[in-house]
Amino acid sequence: MQDRYIYIYGRHTVREALTHRPDTVHALYIRDDAREVISQSLRQTAPCVEYFSGKKVPVSLDEGVVHQGVIAKLDRHALLTSYEAFMAETIFQSDTAVAVLGELHDPHNVGAIIRSAAAFGVSAVMVPKHRQASISAAVLKVSVGMGFRVPLIEVGNVNRTLKDLQNAGCFVYGLAGDESTATPLSAEQFTKPSVFVIGNEGEGLREKTREHCDTLLAIPMHKRAESLNAGVSAAVTFYAWSTQHPGALQG
Repeated sequence: MQDRYIYIYGRHTVREALTHRPDTVHALYIRDDAREVISQSLRQTAPCVEYFSGKKVPVSLDEGVVHQGVIAKLDRHALLTSYEAFMAETIFQSDTAVAVLGELHDPHNVGAIIRSAAAFGVSAVMVPKHRQASISAAVLKVSVGMGFRVPLIEVGNVNRTLKDLQNAGCFVYGLAGDESTATPLSAEQFTKPSVFVIGNEGEGLREKTREHCDTLLAIPMHKRAESLNAGVSAAVTFYAWSTQHPGALQG
């Protein structure tokens, strides 16, 4: 079972949390020489603020973490939006896109996808509960705090989720590398609300998940490049979608 509370770190990441999702922050730890990094008004949003000095931090962090003198205790449950609430509140339109993670294991890929989703106007990132890198301090650090701006939706079953999204009028695309049977990304017209499923780094999309996709997309590449990693593939795809939906960048 995933821990409910995690410790996030880094000046920018913690500022993003306090600015955009202060409800998720339970405690703030600031080194004496970093007090000016977090404004007093932001510090006041945290229920508890503790100051420390020197190299020893008052909480347990992974070895090698560069915290820059700023750490926050985060409620992971509060950060994740419920699937039921998202589906009930969202009006799916042609300018709507959703990313669905398909059992990604590398937190750096997950964080990069969240960052790209924010950059290109994707409405939400759906994260499976099982067999998936969880929303962690490393994920939020790599996302440069965009995990506090893009809704993160926890889902129990990816294939059932895709069916629900199709019933809501969405068109589901599976990112399938450079497969010859897939539609080239540059040739696709994104006329419906779009769902992009990003598969596992090593195995790609699961067979059952492929069957739930309306279309598989391939990114045309020079023959000298075998493939792109999941985070880069997602960024390229989101960008291609956003060029056809400039309104999504205005929100």
